[in-house]
Amino acid sequence: MKEEKELKRWILLLSVLVIFSLIQLSDLLSGMLSTLASVPWWIYFVLAGIVYSGYKVATLTIEDRKVDQNFIEEEGKVFIERMEDEKKRRHKTKAAGE
Repeated sequence: MKEEKELKRWILLLSVLVIFSLIQLSDLLSGMLSTLASVPWWIYFVLAGIVYSGYKVATLTIEDRKVDQNFIEEEGKVFIERMEDEKKRRHKTKAAGE
């Protein structure tokens, strides 16, 4: 599991480097840099906030799902125990009635 995550990170890094190299080779980088230089500085903070907010939403959603799943499993165990206890009680009353 850990090795899969590390492999995905390496593939992502390699992909980003390849894309960056292609952009640099096609001379689009100078045009992008001049466009980025003309954008007000506060826009970068807004964009960083949006990206960070999206990241936190994704991580907290995953964590919340794990907590919900654990809660559901615990409640399921309690329910199964109650069913088994009820089954034992019925067998006892059935055996006592005969």
